[in-house]
Parts: sequence; C-alpha cells; structure tokens
Amino acid sequence: MNYTEVLNYITEKNKLGSMPGISAIMELLKRLGSPENRVKALHIAGTNGKGSIMAYVEETLILKNLKVGRYISPAIFDYRERWQINKQYIGKEKCASLMTRIAFVVEEMIADGFRSPTSFEIETALAFLYFAEEGCDYMLIECGMGGKGDATNVIEGAVIDVLASVSLDHMQFLGNTPEVICEEKLGIVRTGGRLVSYPQTDSVKAVIDKDSEERDYKVVYPDRDELDIKSRDISGSAFSYKGTDYKINLSGDYQVLNACTAIEVLHLLSEIPESEGGLKLSDSDIQTGLEETEWQGRMTIVSREPLFVVDGAHNRDAWVRLADTLSKCFTNKRFIFIMGVLADKEYTRMLDSLCPYMKKAVTVTTVSPRALDGEKLLKEVQARGIEGEYAENCRDAVRIALSDIEETDVIIACGTLTFAGEIINIMKSERHNLILKDKVFQERLNKIEEEESTRRFCRHGIEHLVSVARIGALIASDEGLDIDRDVIYAAALLHDIGRCSEYTKDKNMSHADAGVIIAEDILHRVGYSDTEVKVILEAIKLHGEDTAPDGTLAKLLFRADKLSRNCFRCEAEPECFWDEALKNKGLLY
Repeated sequence: MNYTEVLNYITEKNKLGSMPGISAIMELLKRLGSPENRVKALHIAGTNGKGSIMAYVEETLILKNLKVGRYISPAIFDYRERWQINKQYIGKEKCASLMTRIAFVVEEMIADGFRSPTSFEIETALAFLYFAEEGCDYMLIECGMGGKGDATNVIEGAVIDVLASVSLDHMQFLGNTPEVICEEKLGIVRTGGRLVSYPQTDSVKAVIDKDSEERDYKVVYPDRDELDIKSRDISGSAFSYKGTDYKINLSGDYQVLNACTAIEVLHLLSEIPESEGGLKLSDSDIQTGLEETEWQGRMTIVSREPLFVVDGAHNRDAWVRLADTLSKCFTNKRFIFIMGVLADKEYTRMLDSLCPYMKKAVTVTTVSPRALDGEKLLKEVQARGIEGEYAENCRDAVRIALSDIEETDVIIACGTLTFAGEIINIMKSERHNLILKDKVFQERLNKIEEEESTRRFCRHGIEHLVSVARIGALIASDEGLDIDRDVIYAAALLHDIGRCSEYTKDKNMSHADAGVIIAEDILHRVGYSDTEVKVILEAIKLHGEDTAPDGTLAKLLFRADKLSRNCFRCEAEPECFWDEALKNKGLLY
C-alpha cells in the first residue's frame, strides 16, 4: 500500500476501538520476529508529563551521538509524528512499507482465528519493527493510556521504567481514584526491575512503595528537598538540583519536577552496567540536554508581540497546573482563552480552575468525535460571569482573539493536544500578518515610502514586498521546493526593510546588512524559530547577490526580487542602470 492507503487502512481499524488485553499484539509481534526485545527500551506510563520527561531524556541521548527512537501518542501535527528517530518523522515510503508487511500478518492472524489487532496495537508494532530494523541504540516508548493492559506493555525488560505524574483521567477505563489508576500504570514494571517516579502525592506514593516491596523492584524519586528554583518565567526556569544548576525552556514548576524526574532517569542510566543497557553520562551532558530540549504544545510561545501561548492541557490536573503557571509567571496581565475540550473530560471542574484568570473566552468545537460542543462550553463560561464568543473553527478563533487583544493581554489556547497542534499550525501560517502589524516594521516601511514618494526608479514599498512574496511562493510551488510559505513571506516582507538606513544618518551600512539587524528582532517577536530566523536572515543578507545554492530560500528570494520588477512598463527603464539582460521585458510571474 502507499501512504494514502495507510491512512485509509488505519481509519478502518480505528472503528474497532480499544480492546482489553495484549494477547493480539503479542501474537502479532511474535509473527514479526519479536522486534520489541531487540532494542534497549525506556518505558513510561503516567497521566501528565510523559512527553516532557522523555523529551529531556531524548535530547540528552541524542547529544551523545546515539540513534534514539521514540514512539508517542497522540500525534498533534502529523500522523507520522508517532514514530521518530532522532526527532525526525518516519518517511512516508518507509511507513507504507512497514504497514504493508504488518497488514499482511494481521490478515493471516484473522484467518487463523485471532481477533484483529486494533489501530493502536498495529501502530505500536510498527514502532518496535521500525526501531529494530533501523538499528536504534535506545527506544523511548510511551504508554497510550494505561499500563498493564496497554499495547506497549510487551517489552520483556526495559532498562528503566518511568512513571510520570498520576492523576484522574480516562476513569471509565482505568478507575475512579488516582490510587487505582496508579496500580494499573505500575503494570509496566517487571519484578526485579527499576522504576523512576515523578514525586507523587502521598497516597499514590504509598501504592508504589507497597507494590515495589511485593514485587521486589527498585524505586527512585526526585528529592524535593534538594531542589531550589532560582527563577521562572513564561520562557522557562532556572533551578539547582542536588547541587547542580540547570536551565529548561519549558515553563511551569511542574516542568521543573518533570526535569528532575528526567535527571534521575539519566543518573540511574549512568549507574547501570553497560552490559545491562546502561550509559555513562556526566552532569554536563545532562545540563546541556535539558537546556536544549524543546517540546511543542507545552506552554509553547507562538508569538511574543502579542504574547500568544499554546498549551496541551487537556484534563483537570493539567488545567490546575496551567493556572498555577499563569499566576507565577504573570503580573498585571489579562488573559483571552481559546478553548476546545473533549466531552468525556471533567470540563466543568477544569473551567473552575481557569475562569478566575479569564478576561474573555473563545470556544471551539474540536475535530475529535469525542469533542464537546463549543457552544455548550461557551454557556458554561458565561454562567461563570465571563465574556465569551463561539467560533466556527480554530482559524476564526485565532482571528477573533487577535482582533480583541489589548497591550496588557495574553492569549492562551488550551483544551486537547490535537487542538493545541492545530492552533500552532494556524499561527505558523499567520506570522507574516503579525509582521505587517509590527510597530517597528510599520515605522521603517513608512519611512521608506515617504522618502521614495517621488522616486522614478524601482520603489521598495509594500507593493514591491508583497509582489516578491507572492512570486516567491509561486516559484516554490512550481519547482516543488520544501520551503514553508510563511517563511517565504517573512523573508520577502523584510528583505528591503533596511533601506530606511539609506535615508538616515547611518548610511555606511548596506541595506541588506541593516535589514538583517532590524529583521532579527521582528522575527523573534512574531514567533519564528531560531532555525527559521537563521535561514531568513541569510536570505535577506544575500538577496542582492546571485551566490546562494539552488533550492535555498536565499536563491528563491534573489530570483523573486528580480522578477518583481515591471521593466516592460516602467517609464524610467531607458535610464535604468540595470544590465539589459536583467531587465524583465515580459511577465513571467
């Protein structure tokens, strides 16, 4: 099957829902050659924080030049996000190839009288097969929901098992108290194994301690008494743990505790003999790994002016933590919330946690079949005395929030992980519009247009900038260039912004170099990543030179800039200093 057929196949298997027990996936894996036991594994269960803890561990291992597979659920940006090696999604062709092999085995199982594995069981099998065949050094495996009955619970002996924070969620499947839920999640730990646990509540910790005594496995907890948080803000925290200083880019005190849990995982990994899957790591290795960790959808800043934060908080405990983070990281701010939640969550109690911080709420019905009607959510918000508005879709919700924002406001989007992913993608496509609204951009552009109002030769106002943006996007589409349109638009809108320096006292700097300086601050403010900023600034710096390699943003910007000139209609064309070969005598784009 091809990749489109993979998506159709999984859609059909989704109709099977969840089924108790792991007998089907064990049979499937046995027929695939038991790949789950061919790679050293770190296995994690828990309610909140699984992704963040493993992100810290993953980054540290990758920085040691290891090949690290990671299986996560749910995906929030792309179906292939579930399977990653060194943070790169599985390729479409590889995904289709592995899924074809697995589907063939599934049909054999059905013919032999076994039940069909569910979509999650099939996806889990693909993860083990992929990581084994690619020769990963370690694989980081996240439970889908529970523990004992989870499809991932087929690994004979993980190097380390990890338990993230345990709280109420999926009660219809796992139990009605944190203690009962914890018992289910501890099912991933084998007798004689090793467990690192987040610092749980006393009642949950009692369950872990009792189980570890009965089944004889080692448990390690972070020591809160050894933790000193030095500073915190929306961009992250600095803290000391057991005498070593650390910095993280994820916001919230709970993320500091997640980081301490990851530190204990990495310390324990260093103590384990190499023959048993251990790996020597220094404090410096761990410090660097934590500081370089990024985890999309967890207090992700998608824009700084205006400040727009997206968080995947999707259950009661997560919303309590979000409220705590807002109270500690902000003063004299008002919050516009964009919210979409699932109907099977404790959304009334979730609202009780956040409503005290709300200036306004924009509600949406998410795309999930389990979604709560956004209009019903709006009524719950309004019943608590909060102004609200219903949006037909996420893009409308973003535009409503941006149109209502004032200088002291912050936009917070939360509700589900997939909802968070959709909002992040929408904001990525809107960043160039934030450039247009940026005060520095407007001031510099106004200066250019004012000074060039009587200029006979090519001008560098908004018409030129937009023309370059659209031509660049058309070229990229025609030639199949893998460059995001929003990145093309950003480079085009900012490529001549440095020309304002030609009309001020600072005339010694080229407009390209001046543009790099001005553009860098603007790009960071509106939410472009460090990697994107670097590429855009390089394009701005080189946009007047035909020196960049083909297929790059810099070469694309150079071409679009030249093609935007309407020489065939310009009254000053006879006097233009451009070489005749460079003049556009006809319309190409």
